[in-house]
Amino acid sequence: MKRVLIWAASACAVLFGTAEFVHATHRHAGGQAGQAHAQRQTLPTKSLTEQLQDDHRDMGVPPVDARTDRVWHAIPGLCGWRLDVAESERATRMATDGKRHLVWRLVPPRVRLSMLPADPIYRGPETEKSVALMVNVSWGEEYIPAMLSAFKRANVKATFFIDGKWASAHPDLLRKIAADGHAIGSHGSGHPDFRKLSAAALARQVDGTNDVIARMIGRRPRLIAPPAGSYDDRLVNMAHERGMYTILWTVDTVDWRRPPAQMIVDRVKRGMAPGALILMHPTQSTVEALPQILHMLSVAGFHTKTVEDVVDERPAMMPPSILSPVPTV
Repeated sequence: MKRVLIWAASACAVLFGTAEFVHATHRHAGGQAGQAHAQRQTLPTKSLTEQLQDDHRDMGVPPVDARTDRVWHAIPGLCGWRLDVAESERATRMATDGKRHLVWRLVPPRVRLSMLPADPIYRGPETEKSVALMVNVSWGEEYIPAMLSAFKRANVKATFFIDGKWASAHPDLLRKIAADGHAIGSHGSGHPDFRKLSAAALARQVDGTNDVIARMIGRRPRLIAPPAGSYDDRLVNMAHERGMYTILWTVDTVDWRRPPAQMIVDRVKRGMAPGALILMHPTQSTVEALPQILHMLSVAGFHTKTVEDVVDERPAMMPPSILSPVPTV
């Protein structure tokens, strides 16, 4: 079915400061919600309004608040879905296909990630069966085209954390990554140990790398992944002051050591869990492992999202928005 998205804002982060937005799509998500719908079709005795109210009870999703965890630090929340019964009834009565047309409103959490104190992020919320794939890039440009092809075949968007020096040397490849729809974050410049830098040098790493990337793709990164995961509170606070988030990982493939591809697949298999951030690098082993990883995640029922989606608390999946038939009274 064709998919129609009606957004009152371009991103959940912008939306939350104003109002909820309407999301209507012509894709049926199936699952337990669809099963509940199928069971009710055997008793088509309720009014349309009552049936829509049942749809909300069956398929509506409550939002999840962001929180600070003593182990995982800042854990983003997740938007929920609420059925707009009045708009759904109007859309259904206007339609000529005899089906129920459901209009969903995205509901923000009461506690947003942006409300929490500055803290690094190691994972997304556990309440959604999704993962985010991360690629730290300071080298390995020869392997990136193959990775992009694998992502494209699987219809997956990843998050590439880009080294500023690498970006200056490979501007066309960076633009290709961005043009393919992947999220872009900062990985500093030159792969230094951020903990050993002076405050001024650290600020140059953050701001200078952002400047380089912005010149290449026309927007400044909102995410920074410290090289080798080395950071301290200075980086976390500096990023927070600039509206950025410090990103670490849940699952490390350790692919930079160039192990056999199957070892990378096995590491992802052991660590994949709802909310996991999975770290990779551009290597030959990763290129060989990536199609298997993407297939494995899909078969296991995981959705994928970018780290920008994670910090913006955008859900990776949506309730169904066309159901049939319309009940008779």
